[in-house]
Amino acid sequence: MRWQLCLISLMMLGCQPTNQTESTTNANQQQQAEQSANNLAAKFAAELKVNYQVLTNRADELCEQKYAGGACFKGQISLQLPYDLTDNNWAIYFSHVAPIRQDFSEEFDIQHINGDLHKLTPTKQWQGFTANKSYQARFQADFWHLSNFDPMPNYFVTFSSEQGEGQAYTIVSTKAVIDPQTGQEILPFVQGITDIDSQFKRTEQDQTKWEDAKQIFADNQHRQTANADIDLAKVANRIIPAVAEQELLSGELDSGELDLTKGYQLAQISDELNTQLQPAFARLTELGFAQKNAGVEISFIHNVKLPDEAYKLNISAEQIVIEYAQAQGAFYALQSIASLIDSQTLAPITSQKINDYPRYDLRGLHIDLSRNFHGGAQVKKLIRAMAQLKLNTLHLHLADDEGWRVEIAGLPELTELGAYRCFDLTEENCLLPQLGSGPEKQTQVNGYFSQAEYIELLQFADKHFIEVIPSFDMPGHSRAAVKAMELRYRKYSAQGDMAKATEFLLSDFTDKTQYESVQFYTDNTINVCMPSAMNFVDKVLTELQALHQQAGVPLNKYHLGADETQGAWLQSPICQQFVEDNKDVELTKLAEYFVEQVTQIIAAKGIQPAAWSDGLSHADASKMPKSIHSNVWSTLFWDGHKTTHQHINQGWDVVVSNPDVTYFDFPYAGHPDERGYYWASRNTNSFKVFQFMPDNVPVMAELWTDRQNMPYTADDTESSITNGKKAIGLQAHLWSETTRLNQTVDYMLFPRLLALAERAWHQADWELAYQPKRIFSPESSYFTQQKQQLVDWQQFALAVPKQLAKLEELGVQYRVAPPGGQIVDSYLHMNHIFPTTELQYRTAEQNWSTYTQPVAVKGEVQLRAVSALGQFYSRTIVVK
Repeated sequence: MRWQLCLISLMMLGCQPTNQTESTTNANQQQQAEQSANNLAAKFAAELKVNYQVLTNRADELCEQKYAGGACFKGQISLQLPYDLTDNNWAIYFSHVAPIRQDFSEEFDIQHINGDLHKLTPTKQWQGFTANKSYQARFQADFWHLSNFDPMPNYFVTFSSEQGEGQAYTIVSTKAVIDPQTGQEILPFVQGITDIDSQFKRTEQDQTKWEDAKQIFADNQHRQTANADIDLAKVANRIIPAVAEQELLSGELDSGELDLTKGYQLAQISDELNTQLQPAFARLTELGFAQKNAGVEISFIHNVKLPDEAYKLNISAEQIVIEYAQAQGAFYALQSIASLIDSQTLAPITSQKINDYPRYDLRGLHIDLSRNFHGGAQVKKLIRAMAQLKLNTLHLHLADDEGWRVEIAGLPELTELGAYRCFDLTEENCLLPQLGSGPEKQTQVNGYFSQAEYIELLQFADKHFIEVIPSFDMPGHSRAAVKAMELRYRKYSAQGDMAKATEFLLSDFTDKTQYESVQFYTDNTINVCMPSAMNFVDKVLTELQALHQQAGVPLNKYHLGADETQGAWLQSPICQQFVEDNKDVELTKLAEYFVEQVTQIIAAKGIQPAAWSDGLSHADASKMPKSIHSNVWSTLFWDGHKTTHQHINQGWDVVVSNPDVTYFDFPYAGHPDERGYYWASRNTNSFKVFQFMPDNVPVMAELWTDRQNMPYTADDTESSITNGKKAIGLQAHLWSETTRLNQTVDYMLFPRLLALAERAWHQADWELAYQPKRIFSPESSYFTQQKQQLVDWQQFALAVPKQLAKLEELGVQYRVAPPGGQIVDSYLHMNHIFPTTELQYRTAEQNWSTYTQPVAVKGEVQLRAVSALGQFYSRTIVVK
């Protein structure tokens, strides 16, 4: 009877079965609509052809002074479908690192969302796609796009239904592809820059040279010296980085040569030292100099009179003797032996005596893992390469606006949300897409180190005598952390646990301040007035220190960033009340207050605070610990030497980090097919890095130009070093906004990291000693050692390919520089920055031929250079 009563009840209620049916029908219709939208999006993404083009980089009267000081460029995005489409419910999302301020098409609207994320949609005037017709969305954006790699890949599309935007699909034509020659990404949807005046140069005053084959040929010739100046014996025994003292003994009757094929055996070595040197012994074995029972003896003599990283090395046909004070000195002695080995021939090593020690205590590499993540395998490969170059500090940039890369106990949101970018405008599951990361969550640029992985990385670095300096940038550059803690707030407030919700909150939800960061975010800054912000800093530091303790590797330095904090907090009620309650703090100087407070928190934990120089420069030194590590990144042609000298005079530990020469995310050469940002330099090649005199940074005004290849003056009369000290170190930097692949990390770092290691370990005798109160310019002529510098450079350049072969064996996919070339009287002449590099040429569609001497050619000729082991090539260039 129960079923009958139920039926009667349903009949009496009447409408309920009908409502359930309608509800089911509506749900089915919604699903069908969503599926239809997704099908449209998938087809659209697969078949849409996108073309990106810079129209002009020259500013005009339409450029607004409030944006980028009136610098702007014009470009267009062209869209073409092979079929008709009248649907106007689509939206294309794309990354554009220069914010688009205006669009000039009546049919399209371009909206800047946040950071570099933009949205292109059709307007009411849009009539739909006609098959195979191209449509242009023209725009105006800040600054310039001077490189074919400035545009970002992985545009994506959504189609909307009544339920909102559907699934996002990456537009296939905007995906990067791998160039089979270089192994690097190229962007086929980008129409290349061709016009030197309107596209390649910033302004009418810009004197940047387009480094084509003829220009490269001329530059290479200029860097060469007469063969009579080159000591070939020195070249054959050239260690990179160069040693302090090296005496070749090949002229002595009983000296002989070391036969590597005999291998080596260990003598006079303690078990502890043997364990500490295992990575170096493994390296020798990889290169073909292996441990054998009857091998040449390697003896170790403890010499307490030597500095910690110094060593003495005596190589003969019968034995190798190493003197050291600390294990790292012995480690570096073995690295010098490895540098002498030719892994391709195992040629005998000349008997010699070496006395060696480092120029700087800190010889560093900074790598940004926050913008685009590069995991443990890549970082370990870099650590091994660093050890070979006697670099001893790895500065890991682990958090920024675009990502948080280390798991922190008690704050899972930092990596659950902050380690991923995908298409989720609510940012409940991931951060907004940025830097061409695309709509998918599982991509190569996303990810983080678990606690176990971070501990393993610390231990691996420590075994190679490399100290890790972790960095989580704050209070600016902190969007990943800010959004993660907002997610935490929503989670616990929904549970009614407001104590947990607000414990580490970094945002004042009542703050009405409108600002735009350097990377064009409107919400990337920690609110420094909130006690929870300091709770967050202390929590992260405490957990990070605990990870180092678990690894058995102490946290000696912590880098808080502190750079590029924009005008946040001015309309924050919390900050306004904070300033009211703390009369000694000004609303416009809250960033300085934060730096002062956080450096004290760091120091109280027994850790040296480190930061970028701009964040430190405006803070009150009397309110900070005395021991401060400052990475001075002021641009030299904008009086960068003054900041360097100021911080040295304050007694801080200055690490030379001038972007003109140490930023390896900049292009190697002035050419639109060279990747990288260029706000301080468009041509940072290995020779420029080799030229650097880091103890005398103002003198570079005699040798270098500014970013438009114009001369500049460095006036040191009012900013001289007065305390007799100098910088403690030199560091290379790789920011990763445009570096998505591991092989691109390799490409941007090598081979110029060899030249930086040279300057960090070895002070050349041609360097000009610093003297105060001088004015440097191209006319001042204090530096008179140009010939000596060129001789040293050429011997370095001749020794580089032997080291590149070893890097290639390690799996490093370094940049092969394109060759120079010119045609004189119908004969092709070629050269290269590293003279022993194999060069190739071809005409029309002929096979590649190896260049050995000038050769008769006709018409257009393609040129390329080959890697040391022949596994990859330079980009191809043309000479006519």
